Amino acid sequence: TGVLQPWREALAICKQWAVPFFCDAAQWIGKLPAHGLGECDFVSGAAHKFGGPKGIGFLKCPAKGRVEPLLRGGPQEEGRRAGTENVAGILAMMAALDAREALLSADEHEKHVEWREAFEKRMLSELPGSEVVGAGQERLWNTVSALMPEADSQQRWVVKLDKLGFAVSTGSACSSGKEQPSHVIAAMGYSTREAGRVLRFSSGWETTEEEWSALLEGLTKVHHGMAKGGQ
Repeated sequence: TGVLQPWREALAICKQWAVPFFCDAAQWIGKLPAHGLGECDFVSGAAHKFGGPKGIGFLKCPAKGRVEPLLRGGPQEEGRRAGTENVAGILAMMAALDAREALLSADEHEKHVEWREAFEKRMLSELPGSEVVGAGQERLWNTVSALMPEADSQQRWVVKLDKLGFAVSTGSACSSGKEQPSHVIAAMGYSTREAGRVLRFSSGWETTEEEWSALLEGLTKVHHGMAKGGQ
């Protein structure tokens, strides 16, 4: 959904009670500064989320203590993961993280947030019955989850927008192929019927304000077409 979880507050509570804390930072890193994440006991990230190669990621673990390996057979990575390390991928991931962190700035962040908010404002105005999931909460600048108008078909949205050149989804990539509505959306208080209306839009660092506007025009075109009974 793009909604940011209060991981710093959760970390403080875990430290107070000596509970190991794990943070899945895959969506955070590359979009917001990584400062402070190192304080977590465990942190995971994926290189392709911050401009690195696909197929490589990391898990930061405590220096002391045993981490039970999922892959066994060799002593690589201090016995935590068997198999020859992807050295080229690791180095490329490190370089990508350094490069992306150096490019993060408050001005860039504010600009992208403004574009996302302008898109949402126009969408709510031009698509009556639409709703932004997590509106009013702190969210990533690049992600919008929204309920489409109730009369419109979720799957037809995906197909019709694809024909217009826009790749959108009905949820996260890791939930692709699942027919059940998102458990995350359900946990936010939406009914099964409402969860079935959700579309997810995400942008990249090079996405422009004009491209956000073009997406809105595509949404409006598809909505009007379905309202007229178009197939």
